[in-house]
Amino acid sequence: MAAENGADVELQASLKNLGLINEEIDLIVEQLALHAKYELKKAPLYKKRQGVVAEIPKFWLTCAISYLQDIEIQRSAENPINYKVVFVFGENPYFANDKLIKEFDFSDKGNAKVTNHKIDWKSGRDLTAAAKKREAENDGDEFSEDEEASFFSWFDDENGSELADLIANDLFPNAGMYYTGTVSSDDEDEMVPFELASDAEEVSDDEAVEGAPENKRAKRA
Repeated sequence: MAAENGADVELQASLKNLGLINEEIDLIVEQLALHAKYELKKAPLYKKRQGVVAEIPKFWLTCAISYLQDIEIQRSAENPINYKVVFVFGENPYFANDKLIKEFDFSDKGNAKVTNHKIDWKSGRDLTAAAKKREAENDGDEFSEDEEASFFSWFDDENGSELADLIANDLFPNAGMYYTGTVSSDDEDEMVPFELASDAEEVSDDEAVEGAPENKRAKRA
């Protein structure tokens, strides 16, 4: 009987600890939702910034990618923790899309529903060709480190929510600071620009996957 009572006490203690952990998780979720609401309220300011940066040569290039003209984070008005990451591109020799889009729905706690929009690659210009080839040769295994580094492979990734978080909640709101260099990263790795090749030569498999660096959450300097 004493053993049973001891087991019950341990079980109750474990359940209490579990409840405390769940409360902490709920608090974090509430904080994320609040942050998303504030980001939604800042949308008019981001729109105003869009007009300003249009007059600054290669603003987004300094922040991110060659041929890139703008970045948009389109948040759901009903649930602003859900959003689309939209990269607006000018005419380029690689793909026909004027926008590359990836959607994220975080309504289900702990699970991200991801919708990828297809990149319409021009003939012989698929920058993810090497990654796709190696994945097929490895029987569908995950991309190797160099392949994961390809920015464009992210648009085929079934998840990619970690990078999306950095873009939506760091790069996008802090773009002005990235441009002026008034941010410092969490460690020694900085967010370095990733550029498409500027010429129109055919891309070989070995050249197709050029690595975008791992992105780090910015801090105000």
